[in-house]
Amino acid sequence: MKRLINPLLMIFGAFVLSACTSIPIEQVDGRISAWKGLHIDELVKYWGLPSNQRQVGDKHYAEWVNQSSEPGNTAVTIGTGRHSRHSAIGVGFTLFDLGGKDDACSRLVTHTEAGLVTDISWQGTQNYCFEITPDLSKVRENKAVVQKKS
Repeated sequence: MKRLINPLLMIFGAFVLSACTSIPIEQVDGRISAWKGLHIDELVKYWGLPSNQRQVGDKHYAEWVNQSSEPGNTAVTIGTGRHSRHSAIGVGFTLFDLGGKDDACSRLVTHTEAGLVTDISWQGTQNYCFEITPDLSKVRENKAVVQKKS
């Protein structure tokens, strides 16, 4: 019985720790800023249509605003106990919603009249911004594979 308890605790601990990890800001910056220097049409092709576009003087702006809401989950807890020579495992469930999470990401792109992206700034939930921004190196790899097949 004891041999079963330790692996269960390790798996549960790994699950809890993985739920709390967040992608470093530098990694999010890197993924988003990789698109700098490309034509705005490339961003539209892979990011979708911007939520807002505007022009101020000779600068053009395109903004992508994304939001995601996830409903909450019920909680599951696993506990162990030992008294004298007896061991036990307990499992508990909550019967109410623990509340979900709301993720948001805003990416503001500055580009020239000719469409060259000169600056990209972002704000929002790090993991979500990273997740919704395509990895440019993978996009280029996929493009190369498609071109080879043609």
